[in-house]
Amino acid sequence: PDTPPDLGAPHLGIIRSTDGAQTWTPLAFTGSKDFHVLTAAPDGTVFGLPTDSPKLLHSRDAGESWASTGASVEAFNLTVDAGNRLIASTTDGLLTSTDQGATFGVWPGTPPLIALLNSSPDRERIVGVAADLTVWVTAAGSDEWTQVGAAGDGPEAIAITNAGDILLADASGIVALPKDAQSAPPE
Repeated sequence: PDTPPDLGAPHLGIIRSTDGAQTWTPLAFTGSKDFHVLTAAPDGTVFGLPTDSPKLLHSRDAGESWASTGASVEAFNLTVDAGNRLIASTTDGLLTSTDQGATFGVWPGTPPLIALLNSSPDRERIVGVAADLTVWVTAAGSDEWTQVGAAGDGPEAIAITNAGDILLADASGIVALPKDAQSAPPE
């Protein structure tokens, strides 16, 4: 209810800040569409799933214009690894795309991850949280996942620090899984 009208009502669309979130500028879909999932690829392509459709959209100009990738995917999360592999966590398991989201295929043998993130800035590690709150890690380009710990009370957010520590935000606060306490991920 406190959203400034110039950012769009009832939907924010895509907004951008260039000053550390002090101010925001509307870019696209102002007042007409919201997104529940956004991710950026190493090449700068931004992928997004709007709340009103499973049609995956992409932007090659930092979010100013958008087009369909041609695929529909109902994903909880999207991420892109160092090899530009687009990964979607879905109720059917992890799906991957190697053609910029035009098509997706099942990633066999993966844990049922509901939260998903890559490490920034190198994107060499991918971390996910499964429905049973176990935490899993894989390396970019690998098909093997290693369980490295457990999350607390249903994580709302997940991050990997530059040092490789995994941070989970849940109802109790921030839970840290230091890299040296994690099982070694596959290379």
